[in-house]
Amino acid sequence: MAAVADHVLECDAVVFQRDLNVLPYEIGHTLADHPLFQLDVLVELAQRVAARKNPHMSGGDVYFNEGAIEAGTMPNYDRPEEERARAAELVRKIELAEAWIILKHVEREDGYREVMERAVVDALRLAGPAGEQLFKKIKWFEAIVFITSPNRVTEYHIDRECSWIFQIRGDKAIHLFDRADKDVVPEEELERFYTVDNRASEYKPQFEDRALVYDMTPGTGVHIPVNTPHWLKNGNNVSITLNVNFQFHDAQIANLYKSNYYLRKLGLRPSLPGAHSTIDRMKAWAFTGALTVKRKLRPGDGVVPPEAKDQKRRIAEMLATAR
Repeated sequence: MAAVADHVLECDAVVFQRDLNVLPYEIGHTLADHPLFQLDVLVELAQRVAARKNPHMSGGDVYFNEGAIEAGTMPNYDRPEEERARAAELVRKIELAEAWIILKHVEREDGYREVMERAVVDALRLAGPAGEQLFKKIKWFEAIVFITSPNRVTEYHIDRECSWIFQIRGDKAIHLFDRADKDVVPEEELERFYTVDNRASEYKPQFEDRALVYDMTPGTGVHIPVNTPHWLKNGNNVSITLNVNFQFHDAQIANLYKSNYYLRKLGLRPSLPGAHSTIDRMKAWAFTGALTVKRKLRPGDGVVPPEAKDQKRRIAEMLATAR
């Protein structure tokens, strides 16, 4: 197993703390030549991830799509189990495949787990005094590997996770939008996103000139706050990118959007999250209560997996050692 450097993530601490989960910012990293991210090694990784008998995601932990697309395209990445093994072959021919391949939860694999945990520890240390409280708010961590053909577009989307992306091979431009811009991200889209459709965000080309564009090269990367819309365009070469992210215990904010979605369905005009703290608490409390009843009827629904608890324990030990 390849050794992990004493640090992975590099960033000015002032910028990191000021803009954490608020605005995107550039980062550096030490993974550009790491042996775990060479194409021949990633072929083997794709085989293992595709063959998992207990994937983290119900639809498997491998997703891919082939063919040229535009920023506003909504391709289908779900694959039947019998097709997932094709991911390894696509990695082998990635130069000509016109493909985007996603290997999710690679932290379940030796080596990649250590890389992710080191990156998380770096982030929490860079967060300074806020790092301890931040750690308590985190539900679980994930590492994702993206393998992309030359000139391939990754469609416009938003994510629930707070993430850092590390460009390891090739160059790629990422277009990020201000999540507070309601022309770009209307409340109704967020409500649908949190309630009924993970792909509810819609690309609006008329606002493309509002995008913040970073040109990423090996050794660089970008921080993406929760709900920040973005799309990406690969350069003239194969791209390998690592995404390290965490999901918050965000039931309150998520349940606010869900509550507003159903209130709007009833013909009402709910107040926006953050506009009235007392009303926010009442709506979140009511929806959380309904989910609690549901989870008593379906105990496995919404439960943090055991491996996530193990990750937090190991990271806590690493943080304690680093102090």
